[in-house]
Amino acid sequence: MLFVYLRRHVVLRSFILYSYLKRYCNLDSRNMQVFTQKRNPITGSTEWDVQHEDYDFHQEIARSAFADMLHDTERNKKYYRVLQLAIERMHSLGKKANVLDIGTGTGLLSIMAAKCGADSIVACEAFKPMAECCLKILHRNGVADKITVIPKRSTDITVGENGDMKERANILVTEVFDTELIGEGALSTFSHAHKHLLEEDCIVVPDSAVIYVQIVECPTLQKWNKLNDLADEDLDIILKTPKKMKECAGSAAVHDIQLSQLPRQAFRELSDQIPVFYYDWSGKTPVDFKRTVRQQFKATNTGKAQMVFMWWELNMDPEGKIVLSCAPWWSHSEADLSSERPQDTVPWRDHWMQAVYYLPREMSLERDKETTLISCQDEYSIWFYLEDEAIEQKDYKRPVCDCGVHMALSRTHVSYLNDGRRSKRFLSQLKEQLVKNAVVLDLNGSSLMGLASAKLGARRVYILEGANFNVAILNDYIKENAIGNVTVVSEVSDDVLEVVTNVTCDPNFSAAVLPWENLKVAYLLYRYGNKLRSMLSVIPEGFELWAMPVEFQDLHKIRIPLDVCEGIDMTVFDSLVESSRLISDAEIEAQPLWEYPCVSRGAPRRLLEIDLCALAPTYATDGANAVADIEVEGTRPVNGFALWSCWRIGGKPISSGPVEWPAVGERVTWDPHSRQAVKILKKSQEVSSADTWSYQVACDLEKGHFNVNVDLVLEH
Repeated sequence: MLFVYLRRHVVLRSFILYSYLKRYCNLDSRNMQVFTQKRNPITGSTEWDVQHEDYDFHQEIARSAFADMLHDTERNKKYYRVLQLAIERMHSLGKKANVLDIGTGTGLLSIMAAKCGADSIVACEAFKPMAECCLKILHRNGVADKITVIPKRSTDITVGENGDMKERANILVTEVFDTELIGEGALSTFSHAHKHLLEEDCIVVPDSAVIYVQIVECPTLQKWNKLNDLADEDLDIILKTPKKMKECAGSAAVHDIQLSQLPRQAFRELSDQIPVFYYDWSGKTPVDFKRTVRQQFKATNTGKAQMVFMWWELNMDPEGKIVLSCAPWWSHSEADLSSERPQDTVPWRDHWMQAVYYLPREMSLERDKETTLISCQDEYSIWFYLEDEAIEQKDYKRPVCDCGVHMALSRTHVSYLNDGRRSKRFLSQLKEQLVKNAVVLDLNGSSLMGLASAKLGARRVYILEGANFNVAILNDYIKENAIGNVTVVSEVSDDVLEVVTNVTCDPNFSAAVLPWENLKVAYLLYRYGNKLRSMLSVIPEGFELWAMPVEFQDLHKIRIPLDVCEGIDMTVFDSLVESSRLISDAEIEAQPLWEYPCVSRGAPRRLLEIDLCALAPTYATDGANAVADIEVEGTRPVNGFALWSCWRIGGKPISSGPVEWPAVGERVTWDPHSRQAVKILKKSQEVSSADTWSYQVACDLEKGHFNVNVDLVLEH
């Protein structure tokens, strides 16, 4: 996909510019900085910025999931135990235990092997800054003399007298898996290791893996995949979705998601769990880099097969007694089904979630009737088809989007466009405000409201959009709905601005990630303000930024320090992450909080309000808020803040944050069609009624800059 969910930073090092400044401006190379170019989502332009010379590396570290993985206690303990068994097994056979750790990262698994009595350990790590960190961790834990670190990919390692390894290893331990299991190159990693780096009778940790799937009907998640017709409050169709978009096979790209947080009533299971692929990491059977498997299954319910839920399990030991499962709670062997929230009783992890694969075409299934599941796999990815007596595929190629939607828009943006709660409110306000012979300017071409204005009676509509993919989508809608009074423009001329009677902008731009990045609407209104009529209708009328302190149930694990992990000192890694966070811009990040439960630990507070009908060039607010409105005995934990936007439409707010007003001490229900902003504290803090939290917000509409910070202020 061309759209990535995290904020995009295109880092371009300008050595010519650096050389010029060094020569003519006396730039000191001892404190070398580099010029990076990144896109400003509010202005839509690219801007140069001066950053630390290792900015891109620190970005990688600050945004990595190393910490989340190392906070996975179940994973750590099971790797530790099976390593111990493998080393004991080699020793019982009278052999030395020679361990190879591929993709060692912090060196955790290698240190475990050393503590279990391995005779030799080679750890490889291709990311050189991480390899250097690993060496420091080994020294800190007193095992540097027992472990050899090779800063290479495993496929570049040589074996022999003059090679990186003197001899082949007889124990391999590695964790090269992602949500899709094979997406990080696991197949080639294991295949190469067995051919070139391992003895024939080696032990591999983990020993094998199984991928399971379940066929489901889930209208909720289908909103993340296909655009629906746009309907008003009376359910009258305003815009028909183009046929090519309805029939598009979509993208084969995996949708990784915390399936356990999906409400149970939101989907219908149409099959039992089906094992589709078995992977033998032990080397006893060769690795298949490409295969197609056909399986018959009986439908367990009648319904419309829309997608495949997928997860995997690792058999950590050869006997399959120690299993690491990524199953959602309803299929997890360790789930407490009698619990009020069984999803909270299974191990949590964010580095390995569950996967959703949207079927290229929906199929109606009847209970107890047989259907064929076709599971396809290449070296890095997986995809699925369904067949029955009436439907048979010509081929099983990886699905490719041919409608543009799945290439131009993120899944979250597609779901936003399908959110009837918002669109119906917007359409109602459009109907109310469109004047006779209205000339509408739509400032967001990645929405459908400009096109809707044309269908609702506007005489002329101009849609501001410069991205080719978005323009193509708009043109397909124009053709499908026979709209003749719309012009898509990349710049708005003065002649157009002078005749505009209504400005509309659905405040969710396809390039925006953080809530305030949708203030592009305010930036554009301010830019065009002196050329627009004074008596102008604007939708939405206002913007508000809100925040509250929260206690995340698990999300904080992706950022908090490790300190000690399974008895191993990881403070060196903690220091590296912290220094990288200071250099990078990862202090506040976007997260879909509906997937990450949290409890409100303080009343929501409004930090900033902007009237889009009376804009100022700059805004600045700061202040301090009591954590509790009323005095409460004792303390309660806070480990982060959640921030979100509200947009006023017809005088009423539409929140991109909580669906209902949060009650302090209760779980928050979050809008699933938006991403919220999150700040995770370095460590959880116990707060009392005497404690406060501070905020600072600065917004410059002339330059298109926005900054916000929130933090706890503790009295004790």
